[in-house]
Amino acid sequence: MIITSNGQMINQGISREFPVKISRVEYYEPGPVRKSHWHEEFMIFYIEKGAAVIHCNSQPIPVSAGDVVVINSNDIHYVENKCSHLIEHYVLVDLAFLLSSQADLCQTQYIAPLQQQQIRFRNQIPHDPEVLQQLFTLLEEYRRQDYGYELMIKSRLYHLLVLLLRRYTVTPADDAAYKWQHQLRPVLQYVDEHYEQKLTLETLAAMAHMSRHHFCRLFKSITGMPPIEYVNRLRIQAASKLLQQKQLPVHEIAQAVGIPDSNYFSRLFKKYQQVSPSSLQSRD
Repeated sequence: MIITSNGQMINQGISREFPVKISRVEYYEPGPVRKSHWHEEFMIFYIEKGAAVIHCNSQPIPVSAGDVVVINSNDIHYVENKCSHLIEHYVLVDLAFLLSSQADLCQTQYIAPLQQQQIRFRNQIPHDPEVLQQLFTLLEEYRRQDYGYELMIKSRLYHLLVLLLRRYTVTPADDAAYKWQHQLRPVLQYVDEHYEQKLTLETLAAMAHMSRHHFCRLFKSITGMPPIEYVNRLRIQAASKLLQQKQLPVHEIAQAVGIPDSNYFSRLFKKYQQVSPSSLQSRD
């Protein structure tokens, strides 16, 4: 997986011939799994074991074994592990896979509106035996990959979408969190592309057309951290890459990522990376 500088996730191992990816992932360390991001693909999480919080469009969704969460196209989200052993499954689907070769009622009334985000689903799906049955079939078919599994997965995806359409749709106009995350996305993109520059809360809040207090509260609810911490983490991540190249002294790398005080840079680096910048640079 690749998260671009503006937070969009691309190149997720989905082939053009069969644009569906189903994975089982285990985590053993509590904390955020990856930074906030979004992608065009439709996604479903199923929690097999453990506890986590899936942050989606500023809403924290506590989950545990047996829970299902839907991530609509372009929802800003990240997973925060809350236990010593988390097992999650996810189904990632390019909705274009479900389009017909020619325009028909199914395409124009259901699939295309989903692609265009005119139809959205609730993120948190209550325990629903029929939804779980379709989901388990998807997981098992993908795991076994018997002859014709692609057809079975495609048919089950249609069935699953019908269940979601009938029971768990929300209109974007009524989805306040969805509107807020779209208002914040240009700020996230700007920060990711200009983290090495001087960034103030006043400037970022003005970009989002919000008060400083409202901006800070919304930013933390979506990304899981205050704006300044988000910027500092980006800077330290960039510094780590530069240090591993072993081409510049530490104080120049600190300057390059937007932290002119090398002592402050060293403290931040050790806080986030648990090692000093000089020790990372000296590794073979």
